[in-house]
Amino acid sequence: MKKLVIVLIVFFTGCDKIDYVPDNPYAGIPTQVLMHRGNGWNEDYKENTLEGALYGFSVLDGVELDIQMSKEGTLWLDHGNEVKDCAGNVVGCFNTMTDEEILAHNLCEGEAQYHTLESVFQEMASTYPTKYISLDIKGQYCEISLTADDMTRMADAVISLTKKYQLEGHVIAESNSVNFLEEISIENAPLCQALVVLEDLDQGLTDAYKLKARALSYKFAAEEKLSASSIELVHNKGFAMIVWVVNDPTDIASVWAMKPDIIETDNPDFKKYIPD
Repeated sequence: MKKLVIVLIVFFTGCDKIDYVPDNPYAGIPTQVLMHRGNGWNEDYKENTLEGALYGFSVLDGVELDIQMSKEGTLWLDHGNEVKDCAGNVVGCFNTMTDEEILAHNLCEGEAQYHTLESVFQEMASTYPTKYISLDIKGQYCEISLTADDMTRMADAVISLTKKYQLEGHVIAESNSVNFLEEISIENAPLCQALVVLEDLDQGLTDAYKLKARALSYKFAAEEKLSASSIELVHNKGFAMIVWVVNDPTDIASVWAMKPDIIETDNPDFKKYIPD
């Protein structure tokens, strides 16, 4: 299977048109399906936890997880920026707390509420080395934007873990930070760049071309009529295509037929709705 590694980013708001993007056909890969936040809709597991991720790996082709960074540069799983105690009270922000301070609030009735990205990589490398993991990496903490140096440190940490566990070609990283993108896109890095597109696919292609991206990640909305021809255009311009988050059975069948490279979902039964 052709390898795919991606980093997602929101950037560029210029007025260039898609006409300036030359053709550079990309064949794509057989569609891979990733479980959103690890557990998707399965409430037996908590989102963005090691256990949730292992569940997602066991059901689909991989998982999507949200990443935060501690003051010491350790990558932790969590969607929010705030660290909370067992009663749900905010005790600080990941980027201003040491690992020891985070761990002090970690065990709640004997169960860990925060897990490191390395713990997931370790299990993935051991048990699911051919699957995929998408990392949604935040550029903002507790309403304070991280610095360029912070984002570079996060990029370096992801690169280091990817190489350490020999997961090159199977790690996707999502970010809205230009600095993260630039660090990830260095030659021979195990992660490459893509572009998150929330609305205008044509503008997204132009921006992705400027960024030398390798993929687009498109926020799915059924009413916006994403089509097979849209994805064919993206492939013809040289980019892979990610579509997120696709949950409804009818939408699953429709988007699957469009042949994107990756689909992210909350639905553990996703593959039951794929047409034969």
